[in-house]
Amino acid sequence: MNRIFTVDIGNTAAKGSVFDDFRPVATRIVDNAADPDSLLELARLYNVDGVAFCSVGSTVSDFGSRLRSMLSLPVVELTSDTPLPFEIVYGSPRTLGVDRIAAAAGAIHKYGGDVLVVDAGTAVTIDLINPRGFMGGNISPGLRLRVRSLNAFTAKLPLVRPDGDMPRRGSDTETAIRCGVVGGLVSEIAGEYFETQNDFPGIRLVMTGGDADFLRPLLEKKGVKVEIDHDLVGLGLVSIYNYNRK
Repeated sequence: MNRIFTVDIGNTAAKGSVFDDFRPVATRIVDNAADPDSLLELARLYNVDGVAFCSVGSTVSDFGSRLRSMLSLPVVELTSDTPLPFEIVYGSPRTLGVDRIAAAAGAIHKYGGDVLVVDAGTAVTIDLINPRGFMGGNISPGLRLRVRSLNAFTAKLPLVRPDGDMPRRGSDTETAIRCGVVGGLVSEIAGEYFETQNDFPGIRLVMTGGDADFLRPLLEKKGVKVEIDHDLVGLGLVSIYNYNRK
């Protein structure tokens, strides 16, 4: 059995997971993405055989070298130069986020067919994946970026939590912001899903990221069938690790 430790370092948080082959056995999340070293105890605790990681930030540029010295294990860092078991159909592959690449690898491994992968975190990405590979997608601000921007770039609009009372139309400034921000993002994702269905009738929508569970019931009210998979990036990292270590 191959036991792999994966680390997904995002803009806000970092997530470490241990997989037996492709079965997740342990996960830990730290809120400070700049301090992923605190996750390494998980790798020691489960006596892993190798490590795969990806980072979308710039504050952990030497994380790979620290991993190698601390754990003395094979390490695969996912970058734009890492060999992949699928095709990237994207006009600027060197600027494609490695978390999106890892999620694509996870979707191809687990689902195989046509998948719309929605990663709802600091940013929201909506990517089309099929057995051929990564076919492109969209990026927009996540829920908290949207509410913070309204507060930061206007004189009087308050900072509103995304969760809370949300009538059909806002009845005061707080609910007006929440209805606009949350309802707008839900409509954005639902619209992309239904548009994509026209070209790929069997498309599945798979969500991951910190806001996936919050958004799911709101999307289902619009008739979108949502599958949640919080291990998608980790599964992709395991797939890419295995491909590069063969």
